[in-house]
Formats: sequence, structure tokens, C-alpha cells
Amino acid sequence: MEMSERIPLIGEKFPELEVDTTQGRIKLPDAFSGKWFVIFSHPGDFTPVCTTEFVSFAKRYQEFKNLNTELIGLSVDSNISHIEWVNWIEQNLKVEIPFPIIADPMGNVAKKLGMLHAESSTATVRAVFIVDPKGIVRLIMYYPLEIGRNISEILRSIKALQLVDKTGNVIPANWPNNEIIGDNVLNPPPRTVKDSRLRLQQFKGFAWWLTYKEVDKKEVEEAKKLLSQR
Repeated sequence: MEMSERIPLIGEKFPELEVDTTQGRIKLPDAFSGKWFVIFSHPGDFTPVCTTEFVSFAKRYQEFKNLNTELIGLSVDSNISHIEWVNWIEQNLKVEIPFPIIADPMGNVAKKLGMLHAESSTATVRAVFIVDPKGIVRLIMYYPLEIGRNISEILRSIKALQLVDKTGNVIPANWPNNEIIGDNVLNPPPRTVKDSRLRLQQFKGFAWWLTYKEVDKKEVEEAKKLLSQR
């Protein structure tokens, strides 16, 4: 496939898009220049699972902002529908939706981002794109229509990606509660034979290709706090 015919992949630049939202017209990724952002799609307004997700995102919005991260939602509903739904949530569930929602009734943005799957040709799946301050796609997740997302995992992923950028280390499964190395982080594999022979002299580990190191305890505590807010 040509670049213009497929979705942006991890490590590629997020495509330049001009979109209509509940907070006005926005250019992506420029609107979030210098910040991380999460763009996430939902199947439809006024649906049960999507409503629970939006409440969860809204209640944890400050945690995203604490990570220098903005949120922007999307579905193939109209802007009028988005506005009415946002108002309904605030009036009936007493939760304000503080982030914009993209109106994409023609499905043009959804198609460019690969949000329309075989499960439904008329509703977006629950896609998640995490984009860094340089406009590079760093993580993509997909959930089916029937299952709501885990907001803690999205926050944990952002925290982990930021730690990767800061330290150059890599992150184990379930960090900061990994079954093998606890709240430590892994060293990336060495690139030379010489370096491989030094690894176990320089770091704790189980093999030259499986070594780890401690990370700043403040980073660990922040990550654990994100996971504790269910």
C-alpha cells in the first residue's frame, strides 16, 4: 500500500488533519504541538459503553494533563449529536466533558486512521492513538465495540513511553509491578559482543540480554498512583 492509502504506523508522523470538534475547528497535530495527545474513537454517542468511557476519561483528565497530555475523542456522529450528548452527561451524570470530540459524519478521518473495521462499517471501533510532542505515533490500541477501555492502562502507557524517552531504558510487562524485576526497568539489548560481555558486570540480571536497573522512585510512585485510580 502507498503511504496515502494506509493508516499511520508506530514511529510515523501523525497525518495533518483539519477537523470539526465540540470546541471548534482544530488542526492536528499542530493544535497539540509540544504536548502528548491521545486521540480515541468511540462507536456512537448515546450508547452505554461509550458513556461510561467518556465519564472515566473526564474524571481522570487532570491525570492526563499532569503528564503533559491532551485528549480528543472521535466518532462518526455529527457535532450536534456530540453537543447534545455532552450536555446530557453533564446534566444527568454531573460530569463535564472537558476535551473536544471530533465530528466525522462522513467517516473521512476514521478511514484515514483505520478506525472502521469489519465488526461494523458504520461505527468506529475503540481505537487509541498515543502521539508524542513531535507528532510521532508511539502506540496504537484497538478494542471491539463490546468492551470499554481501561483508562489506567492508557495512562500507564503514556508514563512508560515518557520514561523510555527520558532514560533510554525499556519497560517490562505490567510495570511498575513486573513479576520478575518488580518496579525496575530493563536495559535494551547490547549491540556488540564486547558490550554483551560487560552487561552482567555493570547491571543486575539473569543473562547478558536480560539485565535491569533501578529507576527514580518518584517515577515509580507516579506510575503506581496512576494504576491505583480505578
